[in-house]
Amino acid sequence: MHCREHLGHNQGVSEQTNPAAQAHTPATSRAPELPAPTPFDELSISDIELITIDMDGTLLDENRELPEETWPVIEALLARGINVVPCSGRQYWTLRDLFDRVSDGLTIIAENGSIAMRDGEELFSMGLDYASAQEVVLNVRQQRQPEVNTGLVVCGKRSAYVERDDEAFLTIAREFYHRTTVVDDLHETLAQMERGEHEDSLLKLAQFDFTNITPTGEFSMAGFANTHQYVVSGQHWCDLMNPEVDKGNAVEALQERLGISPAHTMAFGDFHNDLGMLARAEHSFAMANAHPDIHAVCRYVAPSNAEHGVLQVLRAVFDLDA
Repeated sequence: MHCREHLGHNQGVSEQTNPAAQAHTPATSRAPELPAPTPFDELSISDIELITIDMDGTLLDENRELPEETWPVIEALLARGINVVPCSGRQYWTLRDLFDRVSDGLTIIAENGSIAMRDGEELFSMGLDYASAQEVVLNVRQQRQPEVNTGLVVCGKRSAYVERDDEAFLTIAREFYHRTTVVDDLHETLAQMERGEHEDSLLKLAQFDFTNITPTGEFSMAGFANTHQYVVSGQHWCDLMNPEVDKGNAVEALQERLGISPAHTMAFGDFHNDLGMLARAEHSFAMANAHPDIHAVCRYVAPSNAEHGVLQVLRAVFDLDA
């Protein structure tokens, strides 16, 4: 799954390293028990001004959908002047579509911290260098063989760009990049961006392989791992980004901009790409379904995403059911 991607600075770590993702539990065996959530009466949280929330595996349910009760909770928090910030590896436009029922006041950190937007206006961004992007385009083109079924996504601020125009690939790309434009030549698109002749500018690169991205990404992107942020996301996706891109860095920049300290910040996450974000919050929550490494660093445990755990905690802490 593409959006649980970024697993640490310059580390090409796959979701397959997660024993829970790797295991194939027989139908006759019992599923492992999830860690018990922190009882709500043990939560000592007050004076919160910022809430950062991962999406896949955290706020989104097991069907990768927003629970219906998300809307009144977010609206109530925003009405109290609390900043609610979805923080995801997904494209900004995809996230904006997901939160289209929130009228205004919502800040979104997208592309794993490459860009932050508020009410449609950019707060800050950090993009990949064009020379490296051009090399990756060449590498991916060299992989055009019958046994390698792959495609590259050039992720810009305004849109994503692809050369492949077959329906199978476009369906996958547009699930995560709602704004996707098919172009004849990614080399030329990148060159136009670099020269300032294009309305868009580069954020990152993403590559999809229908079978197994690990060997594909090793050829196309892994050579940049020592100088860039290269990550493998599960079985099918890998990304290449600016080496400074991280959810935690983005949250820190937002905190400085808003004048909010970690002591007044809550954060919810489930996977390695959330570690930096969680470190910027004194009140950090690992989802019950989170990777063990996330439980190791978080102060509290929230019920699982399938149980709408983020919303349960927020209703309890802010007394939203009263």
